[in-house]
Amino acid sequence: MLPGRAWAQAAAAEARRQAAQRHTARAVLLQATPPPLVTMAIPRWGDQAWVRARWEVNGAATRTGHVLASMGLPAGSLVTIWLDASGKLTVPPLQPGQITDRTVAVAALAPAVLAIALLAALWLARRLVDRRRLADWDAAWSAVGPEWTRRGP
Repeated sequence: MLPGRAWAQAAAAEARRQAAQRHTARAVLLQATPPPLVTMAIPRWGDQAWVRARWEVNGAATRTGHVLASMGLPAGSLVTIWLDASGKLTVPPLQPGQITDRTVAVAALAPAVLAIALLAALWLARRLVDRRRLADWDAAWSAVGPEWTRRGP
């Protein structure tokens, strides 16, 4: 099986597993987030900041902690957060775009990794053959060398 396809199937299975183990909840921001950054008079939307928030777990226990929220939200705003089965904050399940990005990266890197492994094997094989050749040459010179280096009477 091709590495990209294997990775895509594994990532899709992981996304399904994550989706089954995680759920969303609504959190109330306890403080405002900073205003959006303006770069060259163009606001950069989608930026997020960590702020304190409060949320309910299983409709009973109330928890507080830091959550990621979009920039420019006032205190009291509702944001969607992801919780695991025990009610702890977690990241959202893998999205199809993330799976695709990771699959493309693995598919692109697999030939490079294979090439590096083959070059390492070639280098190791050459080193072993050179060692053997030099040992044979040394043994041959030990047998013939004394006859060539004799000095006459």
